[in-house]
Amino acid sequence: MRNQTFIPPETYPFWLKAPLILFGLSLLVVTLSFGKFIVMPLACAAIISLLLNPVVVRFEIWKLGRVFSIVLVLLLIMLIFSGFFTLIAVQVVEFFEKLPEITEKLKKTMAEGIISIETFSGISKESQTEYAKNAIDNLFDSGGEFLSSLAGATTGTITFIVLLPIFIFFMLYYKKMYVIFLQKMFEKSQNSEIDNVLLKVQNVTQNYLVGLFTVLGIMAILNSIGLLIIGLDYAIPFAIFASMLAIIPFVGAILGAVPAVLYAFLIHDSLWLPLLVIAVFSTVQLIESSLLTPRIVGSKVSINPFVAIIVLLLGGKIWGIAGMILFIPLIGIMRVGFSQVHELKPFGYLLGNIIEYEKYEESNKKERKVTESANSID
Repeated sequence: MRNQTFIPPETYPFWLKAPLILFGLSLLVVTLSFGKFIVMPLACAAIISLLLNPVVVRFEIWKLGRVFSIVLVLLLIMLIFSGFFTLIAVQVVEFFEKLPEITEKLKKTMAEGIISIETFSGISKESQTEYAKNAIDNLFDSGGEFLSSLAGATTGTITFIVLLPIFIFFMLYYKKMYVIFLQKMFEKSQNSEIDNVLLKVQNVTQNYLVGLFTVLGIMAILNSIGLLIIGLDYAIPFAIFASMLAIIPFVGAILGAVPAVLYAFLIHDSLWLPLLVIAVFSTVQLIESSLLTPRIVGSKVSINPFVAIIVLLLGGKIWGIAGMILFIPLIGIMRVGFSQVHELKPFGYLLGNIIEYEKYEESNKKERKVTESANSID
């Protein structure tokens, strides 16, 4: 039986590997930061290409041709997203029509909050009003800078949207070329199992991404059904927003529920609706963590929550909102790849969420036995 793990022919001492790893990580961060204009759409296109490749392969089996299959898949995806964004836009327009009512409710809540703060802290209403006025003044002073950055972000978004389908097309079209390139890169390695490694990484990565986004889609549907049943307005946008943030382990579910809970609290006088909203999101989160993710995604590619939070902050710093969305799937892909390469397996284990307690306890028992034997001999 052929070994499916790629083991390099020689190993290097830790004092040499550690500086190289640090240098590589630093170079990666610099590249991601300064090459954002090209690396970000490439990363997004790569993730989407991995998701779409099985569909393209299926169309090719039906004798539709590679170019036509890719174009057909891209058109279908554009059609689906157009309908999705149209639905969201309609909900957003309705939300803005209700904005005056929300504003009045917010003013009332703030007035009640000011009275409560004065009662418990002793800070007068005048002082609190002055603090709020200064904050608003500072906000308007930075308004020009905000609008400038917003215009730049809008321009970058348009460029991103234009380039993305082009990148996806060429990544799907030249997929075999990239595989052959990697094979040529490692063809001089002795006992190289690069073909098996690439095949396994590709299959597991595709299963991970398809499973991840399937779970997010099911969560969006369940959240929408639950919020519609309890009668919350704009249930679909709130449900989709919460499901998108659910990609962040543990923290995302809480952050995603905040807008819906606040809206229910501001609009409705009763506390029952906010409590029901919390119940809906809690129930869906329980279903996701106990049933959906273990069965669809699998525990072998789960991400360490602590690593996910660090990656989330790093992604937000480097690429903004896009980085916060893309870096979690990218770290999942890295985890899959690292677990298949002998020298990188420790890093793949660190990125994961499975603690090998049994191996740890077994090694501790062996160490204790060796220590006890040495002590008895002495």
